[in-house]
Amino acid sequence: MIRIVWIAALGCVLALVLYIPSAVPPDRLMQTVRAEHELNTTLWGSEAADRILERMLSFQANGVNVSSPPPETVQVAGPGINTAMATEFGQMSTRLFSSPYFKSVDALFTLATLRAATLLHVLPLLLVFMGVCAIDGFAVRSVRAREFADHSAELYTASATAGIALLSLVLVALFLPFTVSPLYTIGALLLMLFMLSRAIANYHLIR
Repeated sequence: MIRIVWIAALGCVLALVLYIPSAVPPDRLMQTVRAEHELNTTLWGSEAADRILERMLSFQANGVNVSSPPPETVQVAGPGINTAMATEFGQMSTRLFSSPYFKSVDALFTLATLRAATLLHVLPLLLVFMGVCAIDGFAVRSVRAREFADHSAELYTASATAGIALLSLVLVALFLPFTVSPLYTIGALLLMLFMLSRAIANYHLIR
């Protein structure tokens, strides 16, 4: 079941990455980037929003610009037809990578990078909550073991599946072309950690 959820989530992400650039122009995606930056400014303050933006730009500087054509290779002198073919291929490559589709791909990954940088901003909070959930899950399981209470395999499966599904939704939300409040993704991650703590509490065997 968990494997099916993961496969479905990855399939949705792949479909979004391939479809959205053909349906949404790059200008609209960049408007969404600006809207979410303003939303970060409202939620976290201007200094935190600027740090998130700097982190996003740092990620982009270390990445690859999809719409940039590959560097031209040095052509060795040869027959005229080979030179003409090489020139035509270079022009075709430039037109292809300068198309609105590839520019939309760049804009989409810019939006996804901004959302990922926003999640990194609240990573300390998520780590603290993860520690609390882990301690709670192991404590509940220890108490049940001392009371000789049965662990529910059904509840374990449901909790683990729900947690993975929530994580998958967050992954898909990174690539949605409209404004998504970071409070939704943060809330989904917190709920995911809680569900995983229920899975730990009901796991039938921990070594």
